[in-house]
Amino acid sequence: MLVDELRAVDYLLTGFDEVPAGMAVLLDSLTAVRYLHRWQAGETDAMPVGYSLRQRRWSDKPTLVRLAEQVAHRPDLTFAHVKGHSGHALNEAADGLSHMARRRREESFDLRPRAHALVDAFLRDWHANATV
Repeated sequence: MLVDELRAVDYLLTGFDEVPAGMAVLLDSLTAVRYLHRWQAGETDAMPVGYSLRQRRWSDKPTLVRLAEQVAHRPDLTFAHVKGHSGHALNEAADGLSHMARRRREESFDLRPRAHALVDAFLRDWHANATV
């Protein structure tokens, strides 16, 4: 699950043409937050136990290697922990995205439209409840 959490961060960051300066990323995995902080501090060789660094067919670098290098050059990004499954709307949305990412490894479907639809639904709910 740690690798999936970190892949979700990669998916988030690669979804932007340019990652917004000062963006805050919330995760419910303290271990994932620790890796992201280590990578920001320049420890880009630190990888989760068992993560394979073998050559990938579809990319020149494994996802987490690419993420570590990107994060190392972005000290303006904030990675913070939120308690999981506590009703935090953004964390619940992220959890849904993480489940999609895991399913995508086993099933073939276009992840982006489903992910965008999920995020749009959570944002609508978030804004509706914030204005009440």
